[in-house]
Amino acid sequence: MEYCIGIDLGGTNIAGGVATLDGRLVHTQSVKTGMPCTPDEIADRIAALCRSLAQAAQTPLEQMAWIGVGAPGSVDKDTGVVEYANNLEFYNVPLGAMLRTRLGLPVYVDNDANAAAWGEYRAGVGRGCSSMVMVTLGTGVGGGIIEDSRIVTGCNWAAGELGHFVIDMNGEPCNCGLRGCFEQYGSVTALIAQTRAAMRAAPDSLLWEQAGGSEQLVNGRTAFDAMRRGDASAKAVVDGYVHYLCVGITSIVNIFQPEVLCVGGGISREGEAVMAPVRAYVGKYGYARGSAKQPRIVAASLAGDAGIIGAALLGTEKK
Repeated sequence: MEYCIGIDLGGTNIAGGVATLDGRLVHTQSVKTGMPCTPDEIADRIAALCRSLAQAAQTPLEQMAWIGVGAPGSVDKDTGVVEYANNLEFYNVPLGAMLRTRLGLPVYVDNDANAAAWGEYRAGVGRGCSSMVMVTLGTGVGGGIIEDSRIVTGCNWAAGELGHFVIDMNGEPCNCGLRGCFEQYGSVTALIAQTRAAMRAAPDSLLWEQAGGSEQLVNGRTAFDAMRRGDASAKAVVDGYVHYLCVGITSIVNIFQPEVLCVGGGISREGEAVMAPVRAYVGKYGYARGSAKQPRIVAASLAGDAGIIGAALLGTEKK
């Protein structure tokens, strides 16, 4: 059986896995990124991780089909150059070439959100379709776009920044310099801020108990958990947050009309509490609501493995 290696490169951890060419993981490992450090040191750590993964999978490294890397920031996937990644202090780093020199194998590098979307497309909820959009809800809002079985990157490798279209032109300021970006309302960071505001407005709310009595302990589950216990303030938070998701995702559907739209990140684990209202809203307000063919809107299925699997399968993208 033929194997490949996928690397999900982050500012804190480097996660890797050996996978079959259809996306079945057979072994995973992770190491600390070790910031601050140089690009050469990071390349050395990735190379060492690849060797360790191959050994654990009992397959000689030279028999791996390729190495795939999902990296943060702006990535020129044709050259394997990470043009800019703030959390790694990368500026025009030829990561693909650095790893090819160290490992003697073909290396494919793409943006980490694109890699996660590719994983869901090839081995998760998008399997068998020709178009898919993945919306990832985390610290920010990210995503990846698949059209005609290819990752859409745009002319400058920056396509898919789904958190940075504006849903309120006079809204919350965003780090990108605009106001009212979808990220400021639909990210987990935004949900945490909305939950804390509700706690301050309702001192008797179960939100306080759910958060251990401290605003600093609020996370993306706090409002959902308190809502399930019948707390009115928590329900208002969840309803407001999900409404923002509905508005943002409807706009994404209107633009791309993919066969599948999947929602990833920790919020997707809330299941139908999130997905059912989003489907209903798109069905009621989506531009193509009268069409017999509608996008399938679902939660992502690969959870934390999407980045590793997608990176491993980057070599399968048709050119």
